[in-house]
Amino acid sequence: MNKAPGRDLGAILLAGFSALAILLMLAGGAITLASGIADWQQTHDAATSLLPVSLYLAAFLLATVLIARAGWLALRRIQNKPSQAARFQPLSIWLGTALVGGWILSIVIAVVLYQKPTLQWFSLPFYLLAISLPVYALVRIAAGGLELGSKLRAWGTLSAGMTLAPFLSALGEGMAALAALIAIGIFAGLDPGRLAAIQALGEQLKHATQEEALTLLGPILVNPLVLVGGLFFLSLVTPLVEETAKSLPVWLAWRKLATPAQGFALGALSGAGFGLMEGLFISANPGVTWGITLTVRAASSAMHILTAGLVGWGIGLAARQKRVAPALGRYALGVAIHGTWNACVVIMVYASGRTLLSGGNPDIAAALIALSALCFLGLLVLCAPVVLWIINHRLRKSLPFPGWVADL
Repeated sequence: MNKAPGRDLGAILLAGFSALAILLMLAGGAITLASGIADWQQTHDAATSLLPVSLYLAAFLLATVLIARAGWLALRRIQNKPSQAARFQPLSIWLGTALVGGWILSIVIAVVLYQKPTLQWFSLPFYLLAISLPVYALVRIAAGGLELGSKLRAWGTLSAGMTLAPFLSALGEGMAALAALIAIGIFAGLDPGRLAAIQALGEQLKHATQEEALTLLGPILVNPLVLVGGLFFLSLVTPLVEETAKSLPVWLAWRKLATPAQGFALGALSGAGFGLMEGLFISANPGVTWGITLTVRAASSAMHILTAGLVGWGIGLAARQKRVAPALGRYALGVAIHGTWNACVVIMVYASGRTLLSGGNPDIAAALIALSALCFLGLLVLCAPVVLWIINHRLRKSLPFPGWVADL
């Protein structure tokens, strides 16, 4: 449906925020380019110094274009131009198949080109496709046929998921990590012997090779307290912070949510923005495992879209029922899924580390635990798009009118 034209504070804030985000993206790109050129002048290896820079620049450019779209729509709103409805068609089997095929082909081509010194630079567009195609497909599965509200609201939500949510997540997780380091420092300082041992270890690591460093850190890395700490931070603190941050764009539309389905669709968009930014920048440093990294990012995006959609659904229910319980319940569910996902990764990495550091006495139990965590994580990955489709189908059936069926 079209909104009546008129100036509003939200559009002004979105335009200003978009302009600031674009400036930061351009500044980030300039700093990255300068750093890459400086490194290239020392190494004279363009593949090592400049190829990652080009991937980062492409990521900055794509993010800038998407954010600029939201800013442009906000400017149109400020200029009293009507805001059209944002609409997605449900994802057809044929389009879904084409997107999956294009995603797999993009990963293969990107990896093959990267392995050819003379063709590495042509991997750039395929890197962008490998990250963005699964995000687009998952958004179509989650939000197809559901009303998103105006284009301004939809693009503003995507933009906030790409910028505001990652920034607040990094800030919150950074503060939690700092608090943990301070606590560890205080604990170490209470025992002069423990503090001296830590200082001695630090001196040894300064001059150690990679193999020597693993030998020195091995007893610490396989300590069960490391597993407990990792689970606490990555399976509790991180999901609490990130699901809160991803839900903020939906909370900002609280008074304008027409249906719970709209809350779910906007939440999925916010999660898509978060997953897209995370995928672009984590995957921009290619190496021997680049293909695995590109593949895993699609799975992580599915998790972010699912959990953010669930939280948005709860917000939509809370807005309609005028009570906070639905929002809290689905927020807890999103955090639980996110936490379980991260717990599988932590357990798998920890158990794999114990297996690798076991030396001549293979740790069979650790190997089995790592394999079990991997299998369970794989099951979660396969379930995520199916659950998105089931929720979408249920919400479309609950709408009092046919879902919107046009392009966004």
